[in-house]
Amino acid sequence: MCLVVHGGFPTENPYDLIRELAQLADRSGFYSLLIEDHFDLPDKEIRACEGDPMIHQSVEAWTTLSSIATWTQRIMMGTEVTPIPLRHPAILAKNVTAVDILSKGRLILGAGVGWNRSEFESFGIPFLKYENRFEQMDEAIEIMKRLWTEPVVNYAGKHYKLKDARLAPKPVQKPHPPIWFGGFSDRLLEAVAKHGNGWIHGTNVSPEKIKSDYDRLRQISQKHGRNVDEIEVVAPFMCHVARDKEQARKSIERYVERGQLGDIKAGGLGKHFDEGTRLYSIWGTPRDCIEKIERYAAATGVRHFVLDIRPATIALETVQLLSDEVVPHFQSK
Repeated sequence: MCLVVHGGFPTENPYDLIRELAQLADRSGFYSLLIEDHFDLPDKEIRACEGDPMIHQSVEAWTTLSSIATWTQRIMMGTEVTPIPLRHPAILAKNVTAVDILSKGRLILGAGVGWNRSEFESFGIPFLKYENRFEQMDEAIEIMKRLWTEPVVNYAGKHYKLKDARLAPKPVQKPHPPIWFGGFSDRLLEAVAKHGNGWIHGTNVSPEKIKSDYDRLRQISQKHGRNVDEIEVVAPFMCHVARDKEQARKSIERYVERGQLGDIKAGGLGKHFDEGTRLYSIWGTPRDCIEKIERYAAATGVRHFVLDIRPATIALETVQLLSDEVVPHFQSK
């Protein structure tokens, strides 16, 4: 699941709810617990999650993951996804390694090029053109993989340079923590085939879209000498679960209406969190959610679903019902 770390929380400090949800997910058999990695989200998204944009931005991802690592025992954890050009790759490699060590080898690095111009530029970080951000990400991933596996690294690229760089201690997972790339452009699928252990598709997409993109990934993987079956395919969806189906439907509608999310142009995300939420998100009673997941899995072959739990005010009820009734259903199969 993807745990919300932005917007309005039931209490002023989100610590207690984040810890409770992480530990509940850990006990209940969820495979992974992901969180977003953003410095500053669009005001519309913060309002959709019942927050004030000046107050309720995201809690910093890697610090939060380090806490989750100590609160949990078995669940995998990571980001959905880290905008790789937002940090220097050597610093990010050190962050990733620390969480992998603290979690005893349970870390997943979610990777992307970034889409939110304002969170780059407001912090003085250049937001380059799309193709240049891909160059940054490609160089950064190469640097991190080398730092995780080599004793000393020298690197001279277009965007980054390292001289006699050492990273120690090394990650627990060998040769390095898995890297899951988020997105579905051809450039992104090239990165999946070249570097990726997993592929996170866009949020709230149709079965037809993910099937066609998976076929493209298969072709690109073959070009790179990869077997596509080696790559974990992940489908993320907004998720609201309640005992009363109408309550869940109204909750989804309130989220969309509060944010007017269809107007978000950056990264083409508006359609995923507006129309896509209405059409494809997983909501309703536990039985409704089980049926929706089973239909989607039958149509696409996807077996790894990331359920995006937001806003925070519906999170505890949703995760409790998922834990009690939805996850056990699929564990029994």
